[in-house]
Amino acid sequence: MGRMATDNQRLGGGVRELTTTKERLHRNSKTYDLLRDLVVAGGLITISLIAPLAGSQLARSIVKTYSKDKRSTRSDLIRDLKRLQSRELLDYKELGDGKIKITLTRRGRRLALTYKLDELQLHPQPRWDGKWRLVMFDIPHTRKQARDALRKKLKDLGFYQLQKSVFITPHSCEDEIDFVASVFNVRQCILIFPIGGFEGQEVLKKYFGL
Repeated sequence: MGRMATDNQRLGGGVRELTTTKERLHRNSKTYDLLRDLVVAGGLITISLIAPLAGSQLARSIVKTYSKDKRSTRSDLIRDLKRLQSRELLDYKELGDGKIKITLTRRGRRLALTYKLDELQLHPQPRWDGKWRLVMFDIPHTRKQARDALRKKLKDLGFYQLQKSVFITPHSCEDEIDFVASVFNVRQCILIFPIGGFEGQEVLKKYFGL
């Protein structure tokens, strides 16, 4: 458990820091792809418009995205960089010789986390291992927004709600729960219990199609 949480734990602040609708980017847009590539690159990348085949594979990919024709490459890229910088999602600096240094901001990384959270899914095992994963949480009322957001996300992931703060699934979910909890900054409030068979499980097996 925990391999998905490293970057998220550094952010802190929980659900209150999640982005507003106004901050979001259209999926499959150039700006969305640019932000995603920056996350993959670790938050820092240098690209060359003069020598587009130089640099990392991600740097070449960014230039290629904007190179429909040579005249539009620089102007379109700078336009989008300015747009993202005005929204405090990244910073960029022209270094000369056609090179541009792009740095992802904390807000930009946070926005990327919300995209990852939106896309998160549980992946059923090819064959059920016979174990249930019981997820329980006790989040104080002062963190009500985080508590409600976590409950909604568990429902979105297909968990079965046994009680208001008790959910169950037959699918492996430790890493996914770790990631969600880290985004909302409530990991210390959540317990995960792998359990075997129990009375009444036939109803749940039917619910999950097992």
